[in-house]
Amino acid sequence: MTVTSDPLVTRPTASPTRSRSLVIGRLARRQEFGPSVGLLVTVAVFTILSANFWSPNNLTAITTIASTVGIVAIGVTMLMISGEFDLSVGQLYAFTPIVWGILFITLRINEWVALAGALAVAAGVGTINGWVTTYFRIPSFIATLGMLFVLQGLNNLLISGNQLLAFGDHPTMVLLGSRLGELPFYMPIVWLGFFALVFWFVLGRTRYGNWTFATGGKAGPAKAMGVATSRIRRTNFIVCSMLAGLAGCMQFAYLRGVTQAQGDKYELLAITAAVLGGTSLFGGSGTIVGSVIGALLLATIQIGLVLIGAPGSFYVTFIGLLLVVVVISNVRLGRFGGRE
Repeated sequence: MTVTSDPLVTRPTASPTRSRSLVIGRLARRQEFGPSVGLLVTVAVFTILSANFWSPNNLTAITTIASTVGIVAIGVTMLMISGEFDLSVGQLYAFTPIVWGILFITLRINEWVALAGALAVAAGVGTINGWVTTYFRIPSFIATLGMLFVLQGLNNLLISGNQLLAFGDHPTMVLLGSRLGELPFYMPIVWLGFFALVFWFVLGRTRYGNWTFATGGKAGPAKAMGVATSRIRRTNFIVCSMLAGLAGCMQFAYLRGVTQAQGDKYELLAITAAVLGGTSLFGGSGTIVGSVIGALLLATIQIGLVLIGAPGSFYVTFIGLLLVVVVISNVRLGRFGGRE
């Protein structure tokens, strides 16, 4: 039996309204949709409440805070997707530039060699966290909490509450923290875009990214299919630590100084940025772009609250409540699942 087509017969086509609804529905299902809407609403609210919100100084503050938090959050996102946490990134954020400063400023070692040495130390910390977690089967929460206290003691021992200062336009300082011409932006925002693009590609377009999702989502079946789940976790611990250390060096280069309190609460901010961006606390789900948007949202809230005269302590309270609400909402919507 043959079917002939009649050119005079019109086929039903989707109406413009239905097409728009389908597009909006697809967008709403993306993990980045919620934090994007939240960021736009937050910007709109603070624009109305403060006439100075778009001033160059505020743009500088928001982008520099978001850049360093975002870079740490990218590493934390990779690790959380593979099913682990790292609570030591905040102290490592201060420890790495302290090591760099001591090597470069105090011991007068070549600045590039000193920077490489400091990042190697950060990688070593991540290696220790990964091996303790995977080899001894200790929960990463406990392993990295112990590392947090170790680094906190080392930070205090190395500079004893003082500030380590750097002067002069050294090439490493320019590369990591200089101003972008006459714009109210600094190099960390460029590095944030670079790392976001790299890890977006790794996570979404490579076998390693697929293995990272499999390790955090269904570790048992993934291991049975030949995925080296322990190696994936150890590698992500190293990535997380190196990005945290590099972000700390960027803030050192931007401010030309570092203290032991530099990374205070950064581990919580990075985890919060990742969760706000749609990364699951249980592993197996997450997005790099969402974590970057989450970091921008946190920075916007922080600066916006200062502009409207809210007490400084209110920021931490607000972020804590926001984190709980977002997690509850995602669990209710079925976006966070349990690990196997």
